[in-house]
Amino acid sequence: MHERRVSFGYRIGQLHRLAAQHIRRNLAPLGIEQGQVPFLAELFHEEGQTQEMLAARLHIDKGVTARTLARLEEAGLVLRRQNPANRRQKLVYLAESMRSRREEFFAPLHRLTEELAQGFSEEERAATLALLDRMIGNLCCQRIVDDEAVRGHAQCAVPPCRSVPDSGE
Repeated sequence: MHERRVSFGYRIGQLHRLAAQHIRRNLAPLGIEQGQVPFLAELFHEEGQTQEMLAARLHIDKGVTARTLARLEEAGLVLRRQNPANRRQKLVYLAESMRSRREEFFAPLHRLTEELAQGFSEEERAATLALLDRMIGNLCCQRIVDDEAVRGHAQCAVPPCRSVPDSGE
């Protein structure tokens, strides 16, 4: 059995659960569920993405993505519009009701970041982010290697690993 004191997975799991509790508690008054947060944050960053792009960028299953976007659309938080360049695709946009709540949405997320990094120096913050990015990159690269269907479509939050040939995209 892997000891918890040296297990990244155990500690990351603990951190994820605690952060999820914080997010649920602070975003529930806005009618936003914890699982919807990555989609809304990504759309605040860049609207007009396809459902497939969102799934790939967030590393979330396409079925989960479809169900989450349907709930967000039903709640009036996002809109799906036909892509003029490809009529078979829908592009996802924030609804004005959500766009106008940008500060309300991000304030609890910024507070969470500050709580997580309480007592960290700027150098420690930068080092922690760099280490987390490397871990994400390690798993993202392994996913690309393990799943040929993902090659060229998965977009990691960190630069692509060097062991996977560039797909030219």
